[in-house]
Amino acid sequence: MIKGFTFVELPVKNLESAIPFYRETLGLQVSYMDNVRKWCLFTIPGSDTGCALYQCTDSSICAEPNHSVHIVVQVENLETTIAALSAQGIETEPIRVHEGEHFLISGFLDPEGHVWRIWTPLACTS
Repeated sequence: MIKGFTFVELPVKNLESAIPFYRETLGLQVSYMDNVRKWCLFTIPGSDTGCALYQCTDSSICAEPNHSVHIVVQVENLETTIAALSAQGIETEPIRVHEGEHFLISGFLDPEGHVWRIWTPLACTS
């Protein structure tokens, strides 16, 4: 039924101020910008998926971020990614080892409070 995810859409309180985090901190590329509808689509370099931000106008949705939704992305090297985030002032969770599933995982909050999970297979840790 589902062939794959195209993009994840996230509400933000202020689109203009949210864009730099996704573009500069996470390295996503702006592929479409709609200034009238206050909507921006980012692509992940080398991937068919992306992330869209939209300026939220519904106060019930924008009041508090939904921490039950996690954006999970695979990275080449977890330690290198954490170091790059830390260098930009982003606090990450301690790395957790999931030996049974053969991966390492950490996480952080973006400026809007969305939960991001970053992971890598155990074989890719060195």
